Amino acid sequence: MDIVIGQVVIAKAGRDQNKPFAVIKIIDDRFCMIADGKTRPLEHPKLKNVIHLQKTNTVISNIETNRQLRKTLSQLK
Repeated sequence: MDIVIGQVVIAKAGRDQNKPFAVIKIIDDRFCMIADGKTRPLEHPKLKNVIHLQKTNTVISNIETNRQLRKTLSQLK
């Protein structure tokens, strides 16, 4: 699964199911760190298995603040 940093993904499993997130960091081919700016801020991203993520075609070019991330993700809904 080719996921890139800044890509918007939808969680398919877990308590955050069906919520949009942005990929903050790629750990390896199996895990990545995701954040949404609210429940998971940029300072404390969530480790997620890429199997449990549905990728979208949207990529956020630069993510600087939690507020900007929340605003961008809410516009995509």
